[in-house]
Amino acid sequence: MPALIDWHSHHTPPELAEEFAKLTGKTPYIDKYDSPDFAPRIRELDKAGIDVQLICQGAGVFANGLPAGQALEIVRKSNDLIAERVAPHGDRLLGVIAVTMKHVAGSVKEIERMAAKGFRAVLLYPKADGQFTLDTPEAEPLFTKIEQLGLPIFLHGATLSNDPTLRRLEDEGAGVIYSVVADAAVCECAVRLIAAGLFDRHPNLKIVIRSGGGGLPLLLHRLFWKHKGPDGERRYSDILLKHFWIDTAGVDARTLRFLLDTVGEAHVVFGSDYCGGLGPLEKALPVIEDQPDAARIKTLTERTSRSLLKL
Repeated sequence: MPALIDWHSHHTPPELAEEFAKLTGKTPYIDKYDSPDFAPRIRELDKAGIDVQLICQGAGVFANGLPAGQALEIVRKSNDLIAERVAPHGDRLLGVIAVTMKHVAGSVKEIERMAAKGFRAVLLYPKADGQFTLDTPEAEPLFTKIEQLGLPIFLHGATLSNDPTLRRLEDEGAGVIYSVVADAAVCECAVRLIAAGLFDRHPNLKIVIRSGGGGLPLLLHRLFWKHKGPDGERRYSDILLKHFWIDTAGVDARTLRFLLDTVGEAHVVFGSDYCGGLGPLEKALPVIEDQPDAARIKTLTERTSRSLLKL
């Protein structure tokens, strides 16, 4: 019988949130469904019929705006706390490695350390200090290590912006940031990676984009530009469809049908955004359950996830 594998869930350790608040003056939001005790999470998985769930740090402890040493300390502690809490549930919960572009050498070691503990993917954000950094030469050691270990990447947006003009808007632009800014950065980052020739140098990289692809599938027809690589020219859209996958978090059943048709059935995985604003886990299920062929779609997403995660 097919099972769901959830690519997109979060945990914000309260002790880490407290430390982050001391460093930044801002207290990270902790979802009311989040808890250091993962036993309730397992009960929610059972209730929802989800077999395996990946857990990454909460977006509120995004460390790429901190000085290098502090940023590395935050991601290390985040990884250690998640490792500690998934350990009793190793057959159901898998960790996603947090890293920081503020300290690439330390992050490479962190990927090695956490992969040895069974973490199955790497969490990346598009920007550091408000600038795109993943398309720079400085990021190369990170991608080299990720490819070497055969880990997929989970590309997540950060709800931060250095744009001072947002402050003149209601709620200091929070509605704009959550609605479009975070996803716009994800979209631009993905296309920048293509234009930077990342997949020429690292042809085995696989990247899962959160929450319906951040709108990128809607822009496929605009990705007509051709990348000039060592094997000739390829449209950006063709490279995207080879190296990127999309999760279903925040997507409704109708949109999922569009995604399956646009990016291909083998490039869609299930995601919930549990403990990241979803609410009860069961709210993520209709995207699959409301499909005319729900069992087949569930089978497709499970097969794809097991392949990406080597389960």
